[in-house]
Amino acid sequence: MSELPTDIPINTELMQDTKALAQKLNISWGKLVTLALNDFVRRHNRPQRLTEQINAAYTDNLDSHEMAVLRGMASTHRRLVENEW
Repeated sequence: MSELPTDIPINTELMQDTKALAQKLNISWGKLVTLALNDFVRRHNRPQRLTEQINAAYTDNLDSHEMAVLRGMASTHRRLVENEW
């Protein structure tokens, strides 16, 4: 495993704000930073997971009920637009 950084340059105002928040939450500054980084990574990865879930939902074959609904929708749509074009 590579060595983790121990000195991270942080804006003075941000450092003061995070220390105040950590104190308000009654947690250590390190714990607050860990929570913040975990949240950032989770939110960054969320769109990819959502896309994967949507793709998985659409790769499933339709069951007989879904096929019947789809046929009904197509028939209704055809009737609605048959004289439009």
